[in-house]
Amino acid sequence: MQESIISSVILPLAIAIIMVTLGMMLTVADFRRIFTQPKPVLIGLFCQMLLLPLLGFAVAGIFALPPIYAISLILLAVSPDGATSNLIIHAGDGDRALGITLTAITNMLAFLTIPFGLGIAYSLYGSGALDIEFPVVDTMIQVAVITIIPTLIGMGIRQWKPAFAENSKRWSKNFATIFLFLVILALIAQNWDVIVRDGPRFAPAFIVLNIASLIVGYFVPKLLGVEQVQALTIAIETGLQNSTVSITVAITLLNNNDMAIIPGLYAIWMYVTGFAIAFWMARRNRIATPLEQTTA
Repeated sequence: MQESIISSVILPLAIAIIMVTLGMMLTVADFRRIFTQPKPVLIGLFCQMLLLPLLGFAVAGIFALPPIYAISLILLAVSPDGATSNLIIHAGDGDRALGITLTAITNMLAFLTIPFGLGIAYSLYGSGALDIEFPVVDTMIQVAVITIIPTLIGMGIRQWKPAFAENSKRWSKNFATIFLFLVILALIAQNWDVIVRDGPRFAPAFIVLNIASLIVGYFVPKLLGVEQVQALTIAIETGLQNSTVSITVAITLLNNNDMAIIPGLYAIWMYVTGFAIAFWMARRNRIATPLEQTTA
């Protein structure tokens, strides 16, 4: 993807706004939940922070992606889940508290997980085939700047101005979502030729990653005894990654525009599967509620 004011300025601004919005939804209690309700949280983190990256490496190998695009897919897999996942969980009547907790923890740890995962990816794909070096420390610092700091600002707003945070929750969330959507559309329009050229080659890989992560994110918790609503919530959190972080890291931190192609295309695709699951969850809940009332 071409570097421009959209990718170098507006995109980081979009993610900052989204992370501030996410922060305004969080409290310290959300982080305490890992101690008070550890099982679903730990299983969710296991799916997101271990199984999903392993799926990313496996899919990149199975599809024999060129090195740049293999690293791009792995970057997507090691990125935290996005605020969009919480919108979908809310729309599908999932476990909102669990979703927010997982989103908070994975985003706060992104400054460690992204450099670690990318370091392994670069060691596998970066030598020989690519003349690239991976700046571990710089990436840790810069990912922290675009994730942790805006989130803490949002949490600070909620702590010191709770009425403002509560009143602005709906419009700020909608504004952030629409803003991000417009930025992604602008990036697609700007890089349409590249997308048409490369999209069909890489679409199967990220579609398989998305569907496989949703399946793993649901059935692993179910096998470990997590109730269905929480398992579906973990599936959404595992299957919907923060593609905005991936795009920002690729373009602004790694200075490699081609690495943003797969996350950019994935950003569109994830809405298809995400809202399909939300629709199914909401419909299932509407059907289940009258049945429960009848049997009662």
